[in-house]
Amino acid sequence: MSNLWQQIWEKRTLQPQHAITLDTLIALDGFDSGAGKIGPADWQEYTRRISDKLGLKSGDSVFEVGCGAGAFLYALRQQHTLTVGGLDYAAGLIEAAQQAMPDGDFQAQAAQTMATDPQYDFVIANSVFHYFDEAMAAEVLQAMWQKAKVGIAILDIPHAATREACEHARRDALTIAEYEEKYRGLHHTYYTPEWFSQQLPEKPHQVFESCVPNYAQSQYRFSVIFTKRLHG
Repeated sequence: MSNLWQQIWEKRTLQPQHAITLDTLIALDGFDSGAGKIGPADWQEYTRRISDKLGLKSGDSVFEVGCGAGAFLYALRQQHTLTVGGLDYAAGLIEAAQQAMPDGDFQAQAAQTMATDPQYDFVIANSVFHYFDEAMAAEVLQAMWQKAKVGIAILDIPHAATREACEHARRDALTIAEYEEKYRGLHHTYYTPEWFSQQLPEKPHQVFESCVPNYAQSQYRFSVIFTKRLHG
């Protein structure tokens, strides 16, 4: 992962004047401006759709890789009573997640150092795999699979087939100078759905288009869920 990305995320912290709300957590997690902006109502609907696809229910446990300030888990817990945990390399964001969910198990550490114990029913990663190179992504994916009891979900993945259109959209939203300044040295990794199935061959999975309402990036993204066993 680029050290420049890490520097950006490590600057994000919960300010004393900010109350812990879903809106605040979404903003801390970077979904607060431009083509990446997602409002609280759309965020709640997005997490509800993913919850339905996973078959989440109260009593389940969910661990998030690259959880940031915990906006995804926080929204899930507005729907179900869940045991939650997560990791992120940005200590300030992990501090915010711990404040938002004091009973959660949150660790400031890099994704590739994730322990596979304790296990959780579901292990998810939302909008983070584009910060990994393919070697790191493969390593993290295997660890997620080992850590999960029921299944894993990798969400909001940049689709290789839409790379050119996505890059154009990012450029068009800014002047050339702004784009160069904002994204210099900051690269995203794009994937195909086949790449994921090759990492976990013959494992039951479903691929679907990104399902975030009113999210400009959705047309360039996809998600994939792998299932270990039926969840009843």
